[in-house]
Amino acid sequence: MNTDEEQFVKALKRKDREAQKELYNQLAPKMLGVCMRYTHSRDEAQDLLHDGFIKVFENIGSLSSTQKIEPWVRQIMVNTSINYISRSRDVLYADLSQFTIPEPEPKEDIINYKGKKFTPEQIVHAIQSLPNLYRIVFNMHNIENIPYQQIANQLHKPLSTIRSIQARARRLLQEHLNNLP
Repeated sequence: MNTDEEQFVKALKRKDREAQKELYNQLAPKMLGVCMRYTHSRDEAQDLLHDGFIKVFENIGSLSSTQKIEPWVRQIMVNTSINYISRSRDVLYADLSQFTIPEPEPKEDIINYKGKKFTPEQIVHAIQSLPNLYRIVFNMHNIENIPYQQIANQLHKPLSTIRSIQARARRLLQEHLNNLP
């Protein structure tokens, strides 16, 4: 961690509201994208984002001096999303009204897949259309780069089941994308 980042983390650990707001503004758009990949709607993703940031602010003291803050926050968002889905429980709501989620800048990115062109929104929609467990495994392995064994351990499933779910998720995504105009 460089000196500026160390000072920033110290401010966060002191519960400095300006530092919290800055962290939220910096990472909310990216972390909203993480949450959206695990949910069916933007509203659900925003609820998970808020719940995740509450956990970030409550647990910032556990961030070690060797850890980078963004990957640490990302892991909290992934775990928050997985726990929400696996437990099918209501998300905790808190007053985060002083924070606003910055809208992501519009992108003109086009993703090529087997000669067809897709927007990022089409890809996210395809991922969101997967059944819960398929979506979780697909995101954890393909987006978060988590090894199969770690996914199996975290989800309390046999390794062979995780590999099978991953293969089915990829097949369903391919079918979904192939059926788009």
